[in-house]
Amino acid sequence: MALKPQLPSSDNAWAGIVIAAAIVTTCAGLGGMAMGSALVDQVHSKYLDEQKASSGALINPEYTESSQIVSLKPIVTNLLSSSKNWIRIEASVVLMQRGIEEQDHSLLVKQVEQDLLLYARTLGPRQLEGTRGLLRLRDDLNERAKMRGGNFVKELVLESVVIQ
Repeated sequence: MALKPQLPSSDNAWAGIVIAAAIVTTCAGLGGMAMGSALVDQVHSKYLDEQKASSGALINPEYTESSQIVSLKPIVTNLLSSSKNWIRIEASVVLMQRGIEEQDHSLLVKQVEQDLLLYARTLGPRQLEGTRGLLRLRDDLNERAKMRGGNFVKELVLESVVIQ
């Protein structure tokens, strides 16, 4: 009696095809990720080397050269038309140290804090809704800090804004 070769059943054949496709897809995905990350690392390191060569080892010398980040005291006040809505703003100021003495430095920080508090008291809850409201708040606070500090205030950085 001769044995007849048996063909696999269709269920087993489909299961084998699915497993083989999953293995090939996984290998291709991992290989692509490895090649992509290696390429990104090469380009990123080359870009950083070029930036260091052109700017003297500093990526952004505008903020590192003779500048100082000073944290402001948290500003807490109620919003304009509501005694039950409050705002808390935590921010820092990037100050240029050239041409400013330590006493003037602390006085400038106090003036910026006071000016931001006065501005925060004029805000209404509607003005702070959504991302546009927060972007507008950031721009307005930044502009007020620059007006108050003149050439010594480079930027105001918002750390947190809580509206309750």
